[in-house]
Amino acid sequence: MTWQSSLQLHFDSAAHTAKTRLYHRAHTGALVVQRPLYPEPDQQAGICHIYVLYPPAGIADDDRLTLDFKLQSNSHAVITTPGAGKWYGQRESRRPITSSDSSAATDLSQEVNDNISAEQHIDAHIDDDAILEWLPQESIYYDHSVSTANNRFYLAKTASLITWDIAVFGRQAYQETFANGHYTNHLEVRRDGELLVSDHTSQPANSRWFVSPLGLDNQHIHGTLWAIPSADVIDPDLQNNPLQLGQFLDKTLTEIRSVVDSQKLPIQCTHNYQGINCRYLGTDVRACFEAFYQVRELIRERWFKIEPHRPRIWDT
Repeated sequence: MTWQSSLQLHFDSAAHTAKTRLYHRAHTGALVVQRPLYPEPDQQAGICHIYVLYPPAGIADDDRLTLDFKLQSNSHAVITTPGAGKWYGQRESRRPITSSDSSAATDLSQEVNDNISAEQHIDAHIDDDAILEWLPQESIYYDHSVSTANNRFYLAKTASLITWDIAVFGRQAYQETFANGHYTNHLEVRRDGELLVSDHTSQPANSRWFVSPLGLDNQHIHGTLWAIPSADVIDPDLQNNPLQLGQFLDKTLTEIRSVVDSQKLPIQCTHNYQGINCRYLGTDVRACFEAFYQVRELIRERWFKIEPHRPRIWDT
């Protein structure tokens, strides 16, 4: 049995209450959500929090998951998951491929072609003055898993986005490595049709990318955070003083690096003149998560004047 699941979540904002409403929800298959929550305090109490529940048996084989998010103007949604996503290996047994096998490359190519990939596709459309925070907990890629994840975000001119992805390769507690299979992950962000970010990885499990200093360098956890502000930015210290987007991001990046240095956060940060990018490479998923959380809270405060708030589900 395979999961063929879809989930649509559409949000709007009531002008007289500044409350974001989940006005459309539709699903097929095992993808579901809990009821909308409004846990944030005071002036930001209208921010809508949603927990997406994945198939209880994880994602494997020929599973196809499709998620569609739509945020109308002035809405703000925080969408997360209650636990780690699990991408399981193929159910049938396979001959492990090792680097000492002289025909490894040929065999691997044939194996990947023969395997059936599990797929997840996310499309999010964010209207002017809307904010989407897509912040799933980590994804664990089991040995023999063959996965494809496509994340596409379409922003209007003054829309904003914060998203992260934390990939864990193999179950280290069980001495399991990601030695067989294939990993594909594609993030794309566009604003009014213009490409802002294209972050693409497609690697077989025994490729040099997992061991090279130019890749994962034998680490098994890789995290990426992107934060994209409105194209019309205002200096938060000088109201109504427009800035070039690069200047605005420079200022944010300086503050993030100060926090990284003072708290010794295990991440590196930069920007591409369109958004902030932070990356983690290591062995501690909680260290990655906590570092990204600190960056998220700083960005929320500086860009949106929103006080820190941590979804309780992240601590359960």
